[in-house]
Amino acid sequence: MQIMPEQNKQCLNFFSSKFGSLITYSTDRSASIKSFKVGFVYRIAQMLILAYIFGWELYHNKGYQVFDSVSSVVTTKVKGQGFIPLNSSLELDLKEQNFTFLNDLYTLKSGQDYRMMDTADYVIPPNEYNSIFIMTNFLKTKQHQDKCPEESTKFKAKCNEDADCLNLGSALNSWNGIPTGKCIHKYPGSDLKVCEIFAWCPVEDENVRTEDFLVRNVLNFTIFIKNDIEFKKFGKKIRNIQPYHTNKYLQTCEYNLEKDPYCPIFQLKYIISLAENDPNEVYQMLIKGGVILIEIIWNCDFDFQSSCLPEYQFHRFDSKQTDTASGFNFRFANRFRENDLEVRELYKAYGLRLIINVSGTSGRFNIVPLMLTIGAGIGLMSISVILADCVLLNFTKKKRFYHEIKELNVDRMLDTNIRIARL
Repeated sequence: MQIMPEQNKQCLNFFSSKFGSLITYSTDRSASIKSFKVGFVYRIAQMLILAYIFGWELYHNKGYQVFDSVSSVVTTKVKGQGFIPLNSSLELDLKEQNFTFLNDLYTLKSGQDYRMMDTADYVIPPNEYNSIFIMTNFLKTKQHQDKCPEESTKFKAKCNEDADCLNLGSALNSWNGIPTGKCIHKYPGSDLKVCEIFAWCPVEDENVRTEDFLVRNVLNFTIFIKNDIEFKKFGKKIRNIQPYHTNKYLQTCEYNLEKDPYCPIFQLKYIISLAENDPNEVYQMLIKGGVILIEIIWNCDFDFQSSCLPEYQFHRFDSKQTDTASGFNFRFANRFRENDLEVRELYKAYGLRLIINVSGTSGRFNIVPLMLTIGAGIGLMSISVILADCVLLNFTKKKRFYHEIKELNVDRMLDTNIRIARL
């Protein structure tokens, strides 16, 4: 037998100590061990993993399906007659705590004159993408261009002398007009002085009580929502008007979560009741405005469902009413000429902005996601082996013996056999 030179042995030992782990191969070794503790952990882990694969991934997440998201178009139509009593005031103001009068606020009374309003008056603009604005209250100011005192609540509008009305900088961004440089009395005989402006006069007075212009009967308005959707991947086109919905049915039905959950016509009072259940807040929303989110959810399973039906949900989207920047409002104006003078009616419109959001997914069986789910599940089954080995090697009485069986060093065993053979 040829003996390697001492130098070659040193090089081989150095290489083995530094890089031996890179050329070491480990293989699984099968051993049958009868242990209640290890077997119990192993089977329980397998059962939990199988329950996860079949219960969560395949059943709940439908891991056997390919999915598609919804594409949607929404059109709306509001119906209802509103009315505002002339020369009449509400008996209660915003500070009152008893709001039971809302139940009979929207009834016509004999001997009372009213101004009628239809959809052309209170739906602004008449057509909007996935949204509706219904005016429930307003403040109207008839104006013409002239010189007049600025509103005293505007920043730096109050003054003591003419110099206070010059070089106002960015403060003018919130003003109603251009300052003339004069400091004048707000009202004849008043001690309050404000800057004079050239603007549409008189300026809007935001301190005017607006409750008296609340549109009566607004809670009885109905909204017809027509929603056409498409799942392009599956070539499916569906709408929320069902095959059994006839013209006669649509004239009489109203959405109700329990009695008629698929009617596409919604009473505004019912929408608000689902979005906000505090009568105080409902009244504040009608006076100052608010935002309500209408969600139409389409979750369709084309493997097991013969038809795909929508689910409607209603949420209040804006914050509760506060004294700062609460509600929802905007301004618009109608211009005309009167006595050869350009005149406009400025409206500050308060109301309910209804935002319609459509979402959903659909699924259908496909062999590819099924194989991916099963493959991932087979990989997870190795977790049961890891847990059983952990118990076997750390929590049994014969753990040292099991370590020797589990982690057998073949080189050490061969050296031992060689030494025995030499003996």
